[in-house]
Amino acid sequence: MNKLPKLILWFLILLFIQAFIFDPILLGIPYVPFVYVLLLIFLPNNWPSWVVLLVGFFIGFCVDFIFFSGGIHTAACTMIAFSRPLLIRAVFSETMAPENLRVDQESFRSLLRYTTLVVLVHHFVVFVFVVGNMSRIGWFLNAWLTNSLLTILGVAFILLLTQNSRR
Repeated sequence: MNKLPKLILWFLILLFIQAFIFDPILLGIPYVPFVYVLLLIFLPNNWPSWVVLLVGFFIGFCVDFIFFSGGIHTAACTMIAFSRPLLIRAVFSETMAPENLRVDQESFRSLLRYTTLVVLVHHFVVFVFVVGNMSRIGWFLNAWLTNSLLTILGVAFILLLTQNSRR
């Protein structure tokens, strides 16, 4: 299957899961995994940076549109799209040419390290915008770490389930 139709299919599936299964208002709990972050993880490395930025913006915009969150997810996804080359170099430093790196073909351990880094940065940006000031630092740390842990576990579960289909 070509990369673009596969990404569009992942986009539709993960957005559906995020909107109808992991909706915090629907579930009535403040802590849910943001599984749509997988879309940012599996973007091809050979795309031009401006395309990656536009795709990151679009993904965040769609999530903000679904949850009426006022641009928080757009800012976080655009930040991840912008800092993606740095995050890839931090995790996959042994790769000589990052543009030839296929994240979906890496080992589960490397993929989990990369996922953890992306999730921590993404959630940090999300919850910095949610809190907005330093008076609620305890809530910020609690929400950031709890949601990050739930997202990492949820994404790891999805990665394990789809490990053979991604190769």
